[in-house]
Amino acid sequence: MNAKWNAEWLIRSGLVSVSVLAVALLIMSWGKRTHAQDHTPVHVTTDWSNRHMIYSAPPATREGLILQTEPRYQHQVLRRNAPATQAQGGK
Repeated sequence: MNAKWNAEWLIRSGLVSVSVLAVALLIMSWGKRTHAQDHTPVHVTTDWSNRHMIYSAPPATREGLILQTEPRYQHQVLRRNAPATQAQGGK
């Protein structure tokens, strides 16, 4: 009788653990979706160099990683992708 009780307890505790994990994962994924839908504006400064410095697509991954540290390149990517993101989920 003691072995039967231990087996039942093990199965019930396993089911409770799996249920708690599933609920926690659902809550975490729901929180990510609401944060991603947050419409926080991204402010990008512009000056004369934004019109004169135009970056082409990097030919290799190494150059692309180096360009990620360049603020003008990041601003160019944001400006070029802004209309697409606004059309998808913007107001």
